[in-house]
Amino acid sequence: MKLTKERLKTFDILLIIGMLISLFLVYEHFSPSASKFCTFGDSFNCGIVNKSPYANLDGIFYLLTLDFGIPLPASLMTISDANVFFDLITSNAFLGFLTLLFLLFLAKANYKNQKFWFIEKNKTLKWLKGITLFGVIYGFYLFLIQHFILKTYCIFCIALDIVLITLLILVWATKK
Repeated sequence: MKLTKERLKTFDILLIIGMLISLFLVYEHFSPSASKFCTFGDSFNCGIVNKSPYANLDGIFYLLTLDFGIPLPASLMTISDANVFFDLITSNAFLGFLTLLFLLFLAKANYKNQKFWFIEKNKTLKWLKGITLFGVIYGFYLFLIQHFILKTYCIFCIALDIVLITLLILVWATKK
């Protein structure tokens, strides 16, 4: 089944909000100093979260090797340190932006009952469900990093998590 016109509008608005938040987080990640805009004491500090090693995909290797003591090759932890390009393409915020952009096009294809890229038109809803579910699970992982390891939160990251959870509810409430 496809998204209804009303649901698609809500989905589009949420995706655009999520993409704007992601772009701000990319800016925050690459800015030379942490923004005072989203720093509210020790408990809420976007700078600490976005400049931590966990703000990139290689943060997973950092977590496994340094925090959990699993012996992995050290070269896996330094991928984003190689240069700015790799730092960009491995940053969670940028990958989140790309994922939300992909979801936007996928939702449009679902509404128009069209094939999107390599995804058949009768599979777009399954892909929407799967990607949003993965996004919420990965967002939860990042929330746990904030809570247990960094011990501070990023308000924009939490806002993005709320957008993802709302998208998940919307897409999973769409009847097959």
